[in-house]
Amino acid sequence: MRRLAVAAVLTGFGVLAARALAPRLHTRMLAACERMFEQVPENFPPKRMLRGIEEIRANTARTLELLEDGSEAAQGEWLGHTSTTSKTEAEVVAA
Repeated sequence: MRRLAVAAVLTGFGVLAARALAPRLHTRMLAACERMFEQVPENFPPKRMLRGIEEIRANTARTLELLEDGSEAAQGEWLGHTSTTSKTEAEVVAA
């Protein structure tokens, strides 16, 4: 029982220490990753991809803009199409 209590106290202190040190450790690990990323060659695929992110964002914004414009036009056409369809259905039902 005494060993269990000692183990629980040590585990508790370990958890508290890890929670206190985690933010600093996270910052140091990010800095180390950034340094490693800067040292890789320019033709490294992730580095090429990150250079093109601004272009990808611009293309995505343009695509979304076109889709929004197209969806408004498509909704207008669809609503117009629905009214003629319902007229046609009404004519068929009446006949």
